[in-house]
Amino acid sequence: MTDSSLSIRDVERLLESSSAEARIDTMQKLAGDLEKGGLTDAERSLALEVMHCFAADAQVAVREAVAWQIRNNAMLTAELAERLVKDVARVAFPILRDAGSLSDELLLDVLADPDAGKHMAVANRHTVSARVAGAVVETGNVAVVTALLRNPGAELAGPALHRALDRFGRVRMVSEAAATRPGLPLAVVERLIAFVSDAMRATLAHSHGLSKDLVDRLANRGRESATMRLLRPALRGDEDVEAVARWLHANGRFTAALLFRVLCAGDVALFAAGLGAKAGIPADNARKLAWDDGALGLRAVLKRASVAPVLVPPFQVAIATAKRMGYEGSDNRRDDFQAEVMADLFAALTPTNEWVVDELLLQLFDGASDEVIDRALDQAGLPFAPVRGTGT
Repeated sequence: MTDSSLSIRDVERLLESSSAEARIDTMQKLAGDLEKGGLTDAERSLALEVMHCFAADAQVAVREAVAWQIRNNAMLTAELAERLVKDVARVAFPILRDAGSLSDELLLDVLADPDAGKHMAVANRHTVSARVAGAVVETGNVAVVTALLRNPGAELAGPALHRALDRFGRVRMVSEAAATRPGLPLAVVERLIAFVSDAMRATLAHSHGLSKDLVDRLANRGRESATMRLLRPALRGDEDVEAVARWLHANGRFTAALLFRVLCAGDVALFAAGLGAKAGIPADNARKLAWDDGALGLRAVLKRASVAPVLVPPFQVAIATAKRMGYEGSDNRRDDFQAEVMADLFAALTPTNEWVVDELLLQLFDGASDEVIDRALDQAGLPFAPVRGTGT
């Protein structure tokens, strides 16, 4: 090996050091040797064996560095690829997104895993077959489906497009992503007319030769058939809301993630009560601080509630949407608020460089979001049963 190659001293440092940074440095040096070539067969075999050891390192940071280093070159053997894509999402992501050699069967296996971070990587691949694209739609995550629709390399057949609209057509970021795809089947265009903005309708009508009268009729039909999907515990009054919030907090159920999902579901009263419970202040005070027009109130109350500073921007965006819409938690505008807040969050915060924020958004955009609050209430072991209402 050349002087820049992995030396005996490098190997000794690798074996003795507990520092992930030292092992990453050594791994990058080894990868450089493999990429440059010039190694004997024995040296190359040894180097690949060491690379496999790095891919199985106990430290996530080392395995993640391996994945980024070999994601799109000849060092990525089928065995290494399978090992890395079955790892945690941070490690699997670069391989799933950038490695062109992955089979559809492997990608379908990955999509069967509930990890939305891996689903997002597959949705953003340079090419996505129709078979894999259909499976991505079935993952039920709004952010993932939107990324797939925005991906020009994704092959989306009519059934997959219809399925995406069945599930998420009312969500603006989904319908607009679908509307911008070239070569849409006419049946999909007709469905999209009901969901998109006037400007997007005009674009669709012009692109596909639809008359204004037909566009208007389709839009009216869609508005008439739209139904609200309410994400809320139906509680009898403020007393119940605060009691539930205190109980969830006391039992460790009111996490920052649940607090955020309650807010984005439009349950303003439960959000304020939960924030107050976590911060140890009255719900009214928490509500005033969160809705403060200045920059200090929300940050201060979230800090008091032990919400990580990196999560402040998602809360800021959601509250800004509520303030812009004048939304106070009323049921008759809840579905509109939910659609707007998801679109605003997606536009403002994706992609991010913060894994914890990505994880929070992917959880929010999960198709199971409409059940999360009731499930949390059920799992909290409440000593009373709040009256559940019905919504349409």
